Amino acid sequence: MSSFLSASEEAWYAAQANTWFDTFKRQITVHKEPLKTIKNNTSPQLFGYSQNGQTTNQEIEYTPRSQSFYAVIKYGSDQDLDLLGDIKAYVTSQNLVSVIVDTSTRNYINKDKTEKIVFDEKSYNTISNGKLKSFFSAIYYEFILQEIT
Repeated sequence: MSSFLSASEEAWYAAQANTWFDTFKRQITVHKEPLKTIKNNTSPQLFGYSQNGQTTNQEIEYTPRSQSFYAVIKYGSDQDLDLLGDIKAYVTSQNLVSVIVDTSTRNYINKDKTEKIVFDEKSYNTISNGKLKSFFSAIYYEFILQEIT
């Protein structure tokens, strides 16, 4: 199949997309649901009884999980409901931010439950699953986030 662009031109456009990402990227922190660890504390005997009894007390320990990544952050009021039509959600364009991330960041956000994404001293919830943004061989994903108020 023929193409309007040669392979070298496609590689050039992909390189420009990667340069754009590297130029404007900023750090974000993705917080996941904490891991629950249940600890059983067993007492050897019940006092006041002649037979050995076992009592079990369960303690739940929560281990926080978060990881930092890079993203291009886009603030703006130019987002409208048509942009969010794929997720079948009716939200206002206030407090919406889009972030563009690479494949490894997308995989981390979509795996397990993401509690919040933090940057610029504000917290955000994801309201999309990551829309593909392909620039030939340069692959990125755009998430729509809503500020937690």
